[in-house]
Amino acid sequence: MNYALSWTEERKTRLFRKGKSLGNSVAEARGERNGPVSPAATAAQWGAVWILLLGAFMGFLDIFIVNVANPSIQAALNAGFAEIQMVTAGYTLTYGVGLVAGGRLGDIFGRRRVFLIGVFAFAVASTACAAAPNAEFLIGARIVQGLAAAVMLPQVLALIQVTFHRDQERSRAIGLYGAVIGVGVVAGQIVGGLLIAWDFVGLGWRSIFLVNVPLCVMAFIGGLVLVRDGGEHTRMKLDLPGVVMLGPGLLGPVHSLVIGAEQGWSGLLVGEMAGGMVLLILFILWERRVAASGATPLLPPRLFNQRGFSLGLPTALFFYGTNGAFVFLLAFYLQQAEEFSPLASALTFTPMAILTSVFSVLCGKFVAHFGRWVVPGGAVAMALGLSLVWMGVELLDGTNPTVALMPGLVFYGAGGGIVATSLIGTALSGVASEDAGAASGGILTAVQVSEAVGVAGIGALFASLASGGGGAYGFAVSSVVLTVLSLLTAVLLNLLGRPRQPVSAAEPT
Repeated sequence: MNYALSWTEERKTRLFRKGKSLGNSVAEARGERNGPVSPAATAAQWGAVWILLLGAFMGFLDIFIVNVANPSIQAALNAGFAEIQMVTAGYTLTYGVGLVAGGRLGDIFGRRRVFLIGVFAFAVASTACAAAPNAEFLIGARIVQGLAAAVMLPQVLALIQVTFHRDQERSRAIGLYGAVIGVGVVAGQIVGGLLIAWDFVGLGWRSIFLVNVPLCVMAFIGGLVLVRDGGEHTRMKLDLPGVVMLGPGLLGPVHSLVIGAEQGWSGLLVGEMAGGMVLLILFILWERRVAASGATPLLPPRLFNQRGFSLGLPTALFFYGTNGAFVFLLAFYLQQAEEFSPLASALTFTPMAILTSVFSVLCGKFVAHFGRWVVPGGAVAMALGLSLVWMGVELLDGTNPTVALMPGLVFYGAGGGIVATSLIGTALSGVASEDAGAASGGILTAVQVSEAVGVAGIGALFASLASGGGGAYGFAVSSVVLTVLSLLTAVLLNLLGRPRQPVSAAEPT
């Protein structure tokens, strides 16, 4: 049972006022409507979902697989801290910038076709990353890799939306997608550490990019054989002015934040940030104009009239920004300040990975038994976990690292698994088929940009504090900031899950 499906009070009230019984309203919420029964998903359709989820897993894996490799990359390529941040943020930012356009490309040209193109491009870009001779080339290849992921990933959610006819099956598949995000975040740490420790044929950190190639081959062949695009495609023009405004509008502020924190704020960087903010405002005004003219906007303003989407965007910003920053910060701190090996750093995240996976699966049952408070409670558990991790870091010098960090990572992983599974499905509930690509791209843009901003912002804060007060002090203050962000996420999740006021008798239904 998905988080979104547990919040049916409003629908029950409306149906009851129309004269239907409560039992029928519950049946409707579960997809068991009176009349013709929608066909159940076939084994081939579920096989297609797992192929799509493999594509999603690769996209999220590559955000975090580089975290444990960053010190090795920095040493091998003689890179600065800002360049290392851009190896991560460059991918996530261009990924986020291109997601809305990638979603619309699927709506226009066919989601299956665009998914396969994205998988192929992702394999080529991953190979280029592995062959990088210097930091500048690697950052450029990561940007291309992020754009390929931006073409590939929105098609996953959009195809899930149009593949299933039953709400319950669709919600289950979207829940699995949320779980894949959570697992991909922590699995990246572990896989990256293992690959570097294994050092296959002396490839070192380069193997973390080459591992994508066989996965891409599997996803491409599986996509050709199993994936079908059942959605309707409208012949429309891509909103190119919107793309031109949105891309630099998102790129400017984050790039200036990363570089400014490392090298100091120049007038050029301040202008870059201000220019990006102006472009984002112009983008909003332009999209309203395009929609009013009857053309197809890049991100339809009508999506923001839907409660799940309008509240889901800021909630995703807080949750995924916190998550991305925490994983980046802890991995970097353990290797740089505590001198952990990449493998030891990666294995430290194992409890978190296990608990994220377990609670992603159990989330629906918890919500069914204990109500909507479970999901905001997951964000509170994340805040508690962050506090315990900070306490564990304080004890690292005289305690086994696994023992010191275990309680915090357990709480954080369990809470994060609950939130990740629920958030995206809730935000996309009620989105029309013709807007599936754009809405998926919009939500995923919030996810990726927030992770880029989180890595850049918290990374800059940590670097600034550590240079003056030491690594432990920088980690402590950064952890407090992340704890506050987790509590704000809990507040937003509470608002997102709160049922609307019942419709009065005088209001039309």
